[in-house]
Amino acid sequence: MFKKSIFSQLFFYTMLVISLSLLVMGVLMYGLLGNYIAEYKEDDLTYVAKSLAEFTLKVAERNPGYAKESYQMNVDALSVSTETLIVVLNAKGDKIAVTSGYENVNIRPEYYTGVMQGQPMQHMGTLGGVFKTTTLTVGVPIQYDDSTIGGVFVSLPMPEIQRLRTGVFTIFIFSGIFVFIVALLMVYTMSVRITKPLKALNNASKAIANGQFERRVSLSEENEIGELGDSFNKMAESLEHLEDMRSSFIANVSHDLRTPMTTISGFVGGILDGTIPPEKQDWYLSIVLDETKRLSRLVTDLLDVSKIEQGNFKPELRELDINELIRLTIIKSEKRIMDKDIQLTVNFQSDNQRVMADKDAIQRVLTNLLDNAIKFTEEGGFLDIRTGTTERNKVFVSIQNSGIGIDKDDLIHIFDRFYKSDKSRSLDKKGTGLGLYIVKNIMLAHGETVWAESEPDSYTRFTFTLSQAPPAKRNEKNNA
Repeated sequence: MFKKSIFSQLFFYTMLVISLSLLVMGVLMYGLLGNYIAEYKEDDLTYVAKSLAEFTLKVAERNPGYAKESYQMNVDALSVSTETLIVVLNAKGDKIAVTSGYENVNIRPEYYTGVMQGQPMQHMGTLGGVFKTTTLTVGVPIQYDDSTIGGVFVSLPMPEIQRLRTGVFTIFIFSGIFVFIVALLMVYTMSVRITKPLKALNNASKAIANGQFERRVSLSEENEIGELGDSFNKMAESLEHLEDMRSSFIANVSHDLRTPMTTISGFVGGILDGTIPPEKQDWYLSIVLDETKRLSRLVTDLLDVSKIEQGNFKPELRELDINELIRLTIIKSEKRIMDKDIQLTVNFQSDNQRVMADKDAIQRVLTNLLDNAIKFTEEGGFLDIRTGTTERNKVFVSIQNSGIGIDKDDLIHIFDRFYKSDKSRSLDKKGTGLGLYIVKNIMLAHGETVWAESEPDSYTRFTFTLSQAPPAKRNEKNNA
């Protein structure tokens, strides 16, 4: 089936509109031009007839003996100059003068009676069979002292009018052809200009669909198409970035699955076949236990991501003391903090900070952020944890650590799925890039925000907010 392109449709319909417009204009012009020329010629004939009527009256008044031959010469001269047929009648309808060569022309009484009564006459036709073709005839009375003494009739054959209309219309036709050719070139250029970037976008889209995520478009248009190109490039960049993270994630997950499985399989096999002596089996079993926990955390992360992306995570908001939850989280990580000789400072604005949140979800947030902070803090570094209230009566939790920090380019992607900054790869060998993504979505599900601040080779600080518990509940807890 033939597929119509945007170029062909745009070109065809634009030219169709232009062609129809020119056609309608031509038809209207041809019709209106005929009426206009007829009216214009009617005015001209009326002027000629009145001029001859005045001349005839003056001749009759001032020079009664004016020779008929001289008068006839004037009539013939006027007839030739205006390309008309002139007939002059007296009050009885007798011919006084007529254009030479048309002496046999006789105007019937029904056409000159009104003129002899002082009423001008206009007639389009053969004048009762006087003419063989359609003719425009104008008659005006010759009046003297409120009485009509005769009439002047001036006729112009319609072919003369048609010839004038045809000449004007011919000019329009040639002008229309010129305009059509110019419009053809302009529409073609415009269609190419519009469809070329769209074609580039289409080709780039197909390339990206085939996995060429590095493909970009370069559009110079400063209009909506140019904006579309910029949006497309941003989308392609995001897809390329996501694909890189996905590939890295698959590699990390594959490694994280293969390594502990290999370790577990090797140690369990060694215990079963006696390679590992009984006195060392407990030590190796503890390693197997750590690896299974590691696998469990990975599976939990994957399940949480799946639940979040399917929109199935709904936090159960309950009142809790965020400070107490932080204390419990620190206790769980106390050994790791001491092993790295990290200087820990905890600063709570109040001893009891009641918030409304999902306890398990916020526990997950605190655990992920604290694990990250400990992981990236250098030996002998510092770790600072704070809580307080903001100007908008929100509770904030801040976890800051010293260390390598995060580059500005990485900072904007730090909460993206599968993302691991280049600096962190050497330290975060067991991470999958899902922890902070889960943190962000947990906070979004709470209707709260989380953000990161960092200075490379100095510090990194993560902060999130929570809603305070209602005052009545806080007071009841404090009184208790």
